[in-house]
Amino acid sequence: MSATRDLRALPKAHLHLHLEGAMRRETLEELCVHHGVPIPPDTRGQHFDNFLGFVETYFAAGRCLVEREDLARLILEVAEDAAAHGAWWIEPAFDAERFSVPRADGRPSLFSSQEEGWEFALEAAAAASRATGVGIGWLSAIDRSRPPEEGMERARVTVDLVRSGRHMIASGMPSHAGRHAGIVAFGLHGNEEGFPPEPFADAFRLARDEAGLISAPHAGEIAPWPDGGAASVRDAMDHLGAARILHGVLAIEDEALIDRLGEADVCLDVCPSSNLLLNVFPDSAAHALPRLLEAGIACDLGSDDPLLFGPDLVEEFVLAREEMGLDDAALAGMARNSFDHSGAPEEVKVAGRAAIEAWLEG
Repeated sequence: MSATRDLRALPKAHLHLHLEGAMRRETLEELCVHHGVPIPPDTRGQHFDNFLGFVETYFAAGRCLVEREDLARLILEVAEDAAAHGAWWIEPAFDAERFSVPRADGRPSLFSSQEEGWEFALEAAAAASRATGVGIGWLSAIDRSRPPEEGMERARVTVDLVRSGRHMIASGMPSHAGRHAGIVAFGLHGNEEGFPPEPFADAFRLARDEAGLISAPHAGEIAPWPDGGAASVRDAMDHLGAARILHGVLAIEDEALIDRLGEADVCLDVCPSSNLLLNVFPDSAAHALPRLLEAGIACDLGSDDPLLFGPDLVEEFVLAREEMGLDDAALAGMARNSFDHSGAPEEVKVAGRAAIEAWLEG
């Protein structure tokens, strides 16, 4: 093992990233000033016991996207940052409905419908890909704290786009010519406490069965009830048919569940820094990631919401290397998982795996 291998040069995909939560802090402040939105606290590096400490900053990131150009800028900057971190492919979570309903501040919505919002996001993703060489496949996200009927409508809109082929976008990736799917996954996010996954089962079934989207819900991050973290992961598998689970780290509490995850080859999109800052684990030494890998569970690394937590994708790899003691073979394995379990075109996966091997041999 060589600890001098450049982690920025390690080819990787970034599968656990929320669009607004990936906004640059300087962009947030600039847009807030421009549009008269109060600048929220800088929460990077701060510890909280739940999501409430981050809510003001996250909502401000949405409120300062007042014009369509603001959203296009955000998408481009997220792709630029991905390129700088060595990511070939990203799957940011996007909620088209959030930008197509009346805003609480009285400003007009950016779009008249979810469909219009998706068309804009897909076009902006294609433009960002051409500019950066990074491929973008959106994760269509639904909020578990909202009525299940809204989630079903989100699924219908997403499925209609996919089945009609309107989700296909031009590639800017060197490893893939032509067009590729611009929507590849369907997710569930938000506070797990009091909002189980069962009511969204039909929406996920529709997205999986009718559009072939990857089921990638959040689960097993903050236990929805005492000692309920592993049950949260199990429920995501049972009711949502999860192929990937965003976080999922509390599965470590249940040995039988670990066996099931391994047998089903479910990948966990792990974000160590957000886990630590939300006090899921007391410190890096106690984090479940090394134990999950040792148990043979497929894991990849993500940054979740760098605007809220601070570390970017490369810094997550650095943390795994320097604070968790993972060697470069393990880091390369997680990078390989990020391609294998993504919605990227097959040519991108093949090229990514080959480039990872070249990085290891270098």
